[in-house]
Amino acid sequence: MSKKIKIITVSLVLGLVSVFSFGLGRYSRNVNEPIKEETGINNEKILSNIDSLVENINQNFIGDIDKEKMETGIYKGILSSLDDPYSVYFNEDEFKSLMEETQGEFGGIGIQVTAGSNGFIEVVSPIKGTPGDKAGIQPGDFITHINGEKFAADSLDKAVKEMRGEAGSKVTITILRGTGSDQEVLDLEIKREIISVQTVHSKMLEGNIGYVLLTGFQEKSAKDFIASVEELKNQGAKSLIFDLRNNPGGLLNVAQEIADYLLDEGVVISVKYKDNKKNEEIRSKDGKMDLPMTVLINKGSASASEVLSGALQDNNRAKIVGETSFGKGVIQQIYPVFNNGKKEGMKLTVAEFFTPSGHKIHGEGISPDYPVELDKDVRLIGPENIDEDKQLQKAIELLK
Repeated sequence: MSKKIKIITVSLVLGLVSVFSFGLGRYSRNVNEPIKEETGINNEKILSNIDSLVENINQNFIGDIDKEKMETGIYKGILSSLDDPYSVYFNEDEFKSLMEETQGEFGGIGIQVTAGSNGFIEVVSPIKGTPGDKAGIQPGDFITHINGEKFAADSLDKAVKEMRGEAGSKVTITILRGTGSDQEVLDLEIKREIISVQTVHSKMLEGNIGYVLLTGFQEKSAKDFIASVEELKNQGAKSLIFDLRNNPGGLLNVAQEIADYLLDEGVVISVKYKDNKKNEEIRSKDGKMDLPMTVLINKGSASASEVLSGALQDNNRAKIVGETSFGKGVIQQIYPVFNNGKKEGMKLTVAEFFTPSGHKIHGEGISPDYPVELDKDVRLIGPENIDEDKQLQKAIELLK
């Protein structure tokens, strides 16, 4: 493999959505140092105006002044001015939470969320087996209130923090589901838990078909995935169903490890930056797994799931069954910022990725080779509910 690349899934217990990071931790800057003039922005003018504003506040504001909060607010305001929901400034506590999420254990209700294009907070997917999943939260739901307080896409970080809490405590989430005459509002009281995520689940199906569900791309996921497939092969599996439904993404280097195992040498994704000289193709090695395979995706499959399913589809390694995926195809770089001894940070959208054939993922998603929609009343998917899971039935049919 020519390059190791990380994508971070920020769950924060419920998560942002998939957050991508190239070269995590290699860049830092003291925020007290002036930013170099590279963007056409008049830095001297901005700094002068900030000085004037702060001086005026110090002289005239009647209330108490929280200097630390004001400083962080300035940095957050700069990032929010980009009108990009994925570019964010994190204070010390927020940045610590962000960095902890790749370990696969965290507290909360266990859903992945993002800033929806309609101004609401959108659920990408619940994490299998977590309180949010058990409460019936679904991909595509919109969160409107938390404990009675209204939240919107522009307050995503605050909403994420509000949904976090001690294990055993409860939080009420108000969900907007559906459209038109089918639209409904649901109040769900959910008990928070420590979420220790097992991302790989496998089972042998009839007809010597191995089934592997991957719920996220975390540090141990590739190792566990490969071990599960090898065990299924030892049990006599002659083909494989790879289920990426409701998988919101995660570490891209983990997706690459899985691609190395499943794919012959070829392109996994192409990456395009603002500076075209940085554009690159990420390639897989010669894979060791040659069983016939189908892949399941749905609208809760995002980021690294789209990278992997798109690579398998474009390299003619597997047929894709299900629904068009979420459509998260932009990359964020994580920049630690050492602010007078405090380790804060910035997440900035720096690139976009495309499938090997050049298909745009962001805003479009991966289209299945065999579109299959589930009935609206189906809540449980997978081998446990195979009689109602038409997508899984189609995947089995193709392998037979």
